[in-house]
Amino acid sequence: MTSVTETFEVPETNDNIRIFERARVAVQLTFISGFLDAYTFSTQGERFAGIQTGNAIYLMKSLAQGNFAATTSYLFPICAFICGAIFTYFARKFAIAHRHLRWHATAGAIIFIGVLLTALTSSFAPPQWIIMSLAFISAVQLESFKKMRGAPYTNIMMTGNIKNMAVFIAQGLVEKNGAVLKRGVNTLFVVLSFCLGVFIATILANWTGEKALYAVLPVILIFNVMLYLENRFKI
Repeated sequence: MTSVTETFEVPETNDNIRIFERARVAVQLTFISGFLDAYTFSTQGERFAGIQTGNAIYLMKSLAQGNFAATTSYLFPICAFICGAIFTYFARKFAIAHRHLRWHATAGAIIFIGVLLTALTSSFAPPQWIIMSLAFISAVQLESFKKMRGAPYTNIMMTGNIKNMAVFIAQGLVEKNGAVLKRGVNTLFVVLSFCLGVFIATILANWTGEKALYAVLPVILIFNVMLYLENRFKI
């Protein structure tokens, strides 16, 4: 009979783990996604940039209540997210075909430029611009960074991460498996980082409104520098 430990395989060393799969990068990504979702929820009529489940719930709730104007408004981020996922598929294929491009570094640059342009144009762009732009960017982030230390995770929705955190920690303690326990602790930091992003974005959005988006740019910049250094110096 297959044991739980065999189900959750854990790399023994860091030698085969690229920088974009490291726990520190996952923590940055979840902070970014938590920030963007809380920012759009606070400033864009309780709509989410990345958590499309939330948008779908509000969409169907509005539809059931006969509020068709609100129903339409929740369709915008969902459609933009779909477009972002499709764009990522073709952009990644293009990057793979041109070997001098490194897709994860390219995706990081797209995320930074997209958030920067959204912040710069938010004061005069159409009302739907912010939510659609950030939903598109969230799809690029989700589709581009799918693993932490070799294991699948999601950097936008926390339900699976919370479940995995509990299972890994319990398994690691019961079976005295340090590698599995470490994975559980890493996942805990991922969840806490998402929560921290939500907390900071909510405070800043209540204080400065749409200008709060600028506050996440340094985190995205640091994330891009880490990806660049790996490509430049092979660290």
